[in-house]
Amino acid sequence: MTLARVLEPIVINGLEIKNRVVRTAHGTNLGGGALSDDLIAYHEARAAGGVGLSLLEASGIHPSGPMTLNVWDDAIIPRYRLLMDKVRPHGMRMFSQLNHLGYDLGPPGQRPWSASETISPGSGLMSRAMTVEEIAALVDAFAAAARRAVEGGLDGVEIHCAHGYLLQQFISPATNQRQDDYGGNFENRMRFYLEVLRAVRTAVGPDFPLGTRVGPHNLPGGLNVDEHAAIVERVLSEGIIDYLNVSHGSSFNPHKIIGGMHEPSGYELAHSAPITRMTDLPTLVTGRFRSLEEADRVIADGIADLVGMTRAHIADPDIVVKTISGRTAEIRPCIGCNQGCVGGLAAGRMGCTVNVAAGHELRLGESLLEPAAPPRRILVIGAGPAGMEAARVAALRGHQVTLAEARAELGGTLRVARRAPNHEHIGDIADWLASELGRLDVTLLTSTVVDLAFIEQLAPDAVILAAGATPRMDGRQRLQPGREVPGVDQDHVVSTDQLLIGHHNRIGASALVFDDVGGYEAIGAAEYLIEQGAAVTFATSHASFAPRMETALATRPALERLNRGQFSLVTRATLERIDAETAIVGSLDGGPTQSVHAETVVLVTLNQPNDSLAEALARRGIACEVIGDARHPDFLPAAFSTGHLAGRTV
Repeated sequence: MTLARVLEPIVINGLEIKNRVVRTAHGTNLGGGALSDDLIAYHEARAAGGVGLSLLEASGIHPSGPMTLNVWDDAIIPRYRLLMDKVRPHGMRMFSQLNHLGYDLGPPGQRPWSASETISPGSGLMSRAMTVEEIAALVDAFAAAARRAVEGGLDGVEIHCAHGYLLQQFISPATNQRQDDYGGNFENRMRFYLEVLRAVRTAVGPDFPLGTRVGPHNLPGGLNVDEHAAIVERVLSEGIIDYLNVSHGSSFNPHKIIGGMHEPSGYELAHSAPITRMTDLPTLVTGRFRSLEEADRVIADGIADLVGMTRAHIADPDIVVKTISGRTAEIRPCIGCNQGCVGGLAAGRMGCTVNVAAGHELRLGESLLEPAAPPRRILVIGAGPAGMEAARVAALRGHQVTLAEARAELGGTLRVARRAPNHEHIGDIADWLASELGRLDVTLLTSTVVDLAFIEQLAPDAVILAAGATPRMDGRQRLQPGREVPGVDQDHVVSTDQLLIGHHNRIGASALVFDDVGGYEAIGAAEYLIEQGAAVTFATSHASFAPRMETALATRPALERLNRGQFSLVTRATLERIDAETAIVGSLDGGPTQSVHAETVVLVTLNQPNDSLAEALARRGIACEVIGDARHPDFLPAAFSTGHLAGRTV
């Protein structure tokens, strides 16, 4: 593989960066606002993995705009120095990104600040218009935060003017209705941003790298590509910045900022390339890049000089060193599910679905795995994500591992889920796990049904049960306890698994998806049916479409895709009866029932754990740890987590 460009050094205002691989700023909340030991260890792991440049997560510069990392007082300086002591020996450069969210978030119990009185698209809070004195205070706060970065030994700073945050709220006429010197015409709306850049440059001096992040919104009435051309042209005319970071999206369309598995590599480039080509300064782009080869191509095409690979490095911190040493097959892929990173942050703390150690390097880093003493014979039953991860980690510790799978292929639910439109990348992690199990000499037994006799003959020292769960086809619903649905035993009533593997050969012109879970599974089923030409009614017991995927930023893009076909949504629904070509859908709120034409009915209800073997083993006095869906049917992060921890402790 030729990677002549992405591995070349680059110089930004006299600072050499060893390669063009960048981790852009991203919220982790690993320190709850502080630069904690966990956050430092998280960055140190990526430094050791060969990254050229990392940006600390977007940092709050003033108490009026708290963020997941706050840098508004001098207490941050010694923590910066400790961070740099950890990452500098690895040659990774570290910048600080300085930001204020504006109307998106303010101190608890207070109205957030903005250019004008505006309703936040995220929180729904009403902001208040900043006074001129408050604007001046924030200009000083940006400069003071930049000075702390210099004193803390960081290598550069970046001013965040993207994603619809405060500086863009001043620039956009949609959110700035001021009548003073900071509102009205373009020059006035740019005034706050330019004052910040000038103050920061004065604070850090002429020889310290200073960049800014901008980003077209791709929204009607937003700061789109044409508007950004004017913004960037005005900034460049000041001669203040040393590099330009171009992103995409806003708080009105956050799924464009962090595109999920449905987005291709480089999905942002159509909006960022016209901006990067405006300058000869070093430029940086992002867009779900997962390999150095993809990044190298962007640079070769002249689109940018540096490429962000943030989620890819959450999934595997060692991408660069593995690539350089010819071990690309060992790179753990990001699958773009957004459940651990974005979804984890929304729940309080960033993680990673496929890399349990992300954010927990001080406790769960794989370098901390203790060799088994003595190595034992481990039997893992079930080769879904939980079982494969348990087998992998146990093998890393030196155990002699046998993995038995009843089906002919490895992968479990991932093997089926990847068949759904726009979900193919979810199966990439199954391919990687299978490759790793082969590399680690795990004994793989496919098409093997495990029973007590098999276990007794194999006589393992420990058993891990990861047999997954079986779709329940009785129509039992979470808000209708004990009630079965007449008609569920008909041939046209199928599970998602049966639908995607072709059990149901005739889809027909109409279909009903009944979703009682609220996750990716029902989305995949509906997309598959739409792709087959069916008119789909999506009925869910939840109050909204796939609500458990909201924090993963998956619901809105899925609805956009589904609504291109014949699609209708019924919320707070019950499934009352299934007939030959119709189904009766009721209401949890006392509304009228409706007859839905459905030649195919897909049931997405909570599955039944396959844990009976554990009970049989317990009766024989054989210890068995149950993991994944066999323990509790849940989403992919839980499968990886329980599997990983079982492999560490067995």
